[in-house]
Amino acid sequence: MIPTIKKNQSHVVFDNDIDLKASAQDLSLQEVSDETLMLAYANNDQLAFNKLYERYRVALYRYMFKQITVSEAILNELYQDVWLKLINSRQQYKVKASFKTFLYQIANNTLKDYFRRESVRKIMSNIEDDTQLQDPAKLPEDRVLESELMEKFRQVLNELPQDQRDVFLLREEAGLTSVQIAEVMQVSLDTVKSRMRYAVSRLKEIMD
Repeated sequence: MIPTIKKNQSHVVFDNDIDLKASAQDLSLQEVSDETLMLAYANNDQLAFNKLYERYRVALYRYMFKQITVSEAILNELYQDVWLKLINSRQQYKVKASFKTFLYQIANNTLKDYFRRESVRKIMSNIEDDTQLQDPAKLPEDRVLESELMEKFRQVLNELPQDQRDVFLLREEAGLTSVQIAEVMQVSLDTVKSRMRYAVSRLKEIMD
């Protein structure tokens, strides 16, 4: 179920029973552009936000659903986080691009932040598992070498340019396809493939 949002004067409430039926004033907003509505919302026009939310709530949820394989609870949390970020950034909104681009860029960044957190968590979990399940037959120097290699890998990964590191983590840790990565990062498929080649080449060069 797609979570829905309503905003009181003092705080934001997520409510699955929100009523978004258009009033007479709502109907007058049907032909207003997204950008005009967002500027109106920046001036605290709540009705403008309701109209934007009505226009994009389903499409945004479907987009995020296709980009990430997580539980419904986590997906809903990330989805709500996107809208909260938009709400919190409304005063800084400028018409430099379409509202749709603005909204989906927030969604992309939210997903990337989640992928980064999960990547770090998985790496740390793997390190802990390796430590706990070490082969007793291995010599202490072998264990030290493995630990040093893991640390070296993390250092090299962090030294990669941000765009290359993002592509690598989205593929290797999040399991996204190149097409999905291109959609998340809003770049061409060729750009994704190029960044992946450079990232892998650099990692191999340093690790060899």
